[in-house]
Amino acid sequence: MNSRAIQAAAFFLFLATAPFALADDGGPTVLCYHIVESPADPRMEIGRDQFRQQMRYLAVTGYNVIPLKWAYEYAMGKRASLPPRSVVITFDDGWRSAYTEVFPEMKRRHFPFTLFIYPNIVGKTSRAVTWKQIKEMSDWGADIQSHSYSHPFLTRRRHLNVGDKQYADWLARELEGSRKELEHETGKPVQFLAYPYGDYDHYLAAAVARSGYLGALTCDYGRVKKGSDPLRMKRFVIEKRIDFASFRHYLGAAPMPLLATAPQLNQALDPGVTPITVSAKIPNYKNVDPKSVGLALMSAAGTTVPFAYDPHDGSVTMTIKEALKGLQRVIVWANDVKSGKRLEATWLFKVPEPAPPPAALPATAPLTMPAPAPASTLPAGPIAPVAGGGSGTHASAADLHMPVQRSPKP
Repeated sequence: MNSRAIQAAAFFLFLATAPFALADDGGPTVLCYHIVESPADPRMEIGRDQFRQQMRYLAVTGYNVIPLKWAYEYAMGKRASLPPRSVVITFDDGWRSAYTEVFPEMKRRHFPFTLFIYPNIVGKTSRAVTWKQIKEMSDWGADIQSHSYSHPFLTRRRHLNVGDKQYADWLARELEGSRKELEHETGKPVQFLAYPYGDYDHYLAAAVARSGYLGALTCDYGRVKKGSDPLRMKRFVIEKRIDFASFRHYLGAAPMPLLATAPQLNQALDPGVTPITVSAKIPNYKNVDPKSVGLALMSAAGTTVPFAYDPHDGSVTMTIKEALKGLQRVIVWANDVKSGKRLEATWLFKVPEPAPPPAALPATAPLTMPAPAPASTLPAGPIAPVAGGGSGTHASAADLHMPVQRSPKP
């Protein structure tokens, strides 16, 4: 393994083990993804179902997905305010999953998103996007921005073996070459850079500004706040080891107690039976804004179901008419009246899978009845009279296999 690979591995280990800071109050949260589903990468991959669950969570629980440009304008004071619970969604590198997994989900949810592409990967492997795919996404509205030209460490301290002029010329090619090629392929301006590996310092930030970029994004944890340095905008790196509870926590949610949740995880439910009533009670309902209360089912393919909230006792209820199966997650949220803090609670219940139909019996040949045996032929001629009485043409009892009836003696 060369020194650059060792440095990269150490950097990703830091990302995996560094504790997340609590989300700051105010300002948008910028999410940073890399790979969805494939290729497999223990550091930056996230599963398809996990990614879709996170996007559904943003869609149904009151978050507002905004363009990256809005976050920059907010930091610079050019935009006075943003929608509550604003989130920016970004993807680094240019993996094929940006087109096969991310793009369909973003279109379905009508979410704006930013792709930070380094041109040197485009079309170079079957796991990378192509220029045709990038153009299609850009034409739809995806924001295509720079991730340098070849994804190296960019800071001067990483390149002490070269002279200042050689480093400056190389850095200009990485910054300006990427920006110009992306602009040529998409026909749109490229104004933002994501630092490869999150590696930056104030010298590099100054060089980025001189190269024509408005802002740059790091892998430092935190929100973009009003007055934030636009060349050091923070992000939350998301990968598969971040579970659903952690994801919600990083977005600013605090726990909320619930009572009388139904159905319970161990509650026996009949498969395929509808409707199912989902309900809970917020015990401290007087401390939450009644207009902020929400209830949703987090099924990956589920539709948004209306719910009812009673501000007089804190009960929240929904009736699900569609058939459910498997494990289901319910989430309840509200805002604290005094602090405005987001509060959330979640629980699981399970609907058994319908029993499979009985297996069909294998086809068999029809049964054939054996042919009847030929009838017995009685001997021709007169039949001898039965001894002991009578005369005429009667068969003997022995011939008919019947008991012989004897005439009583006189």
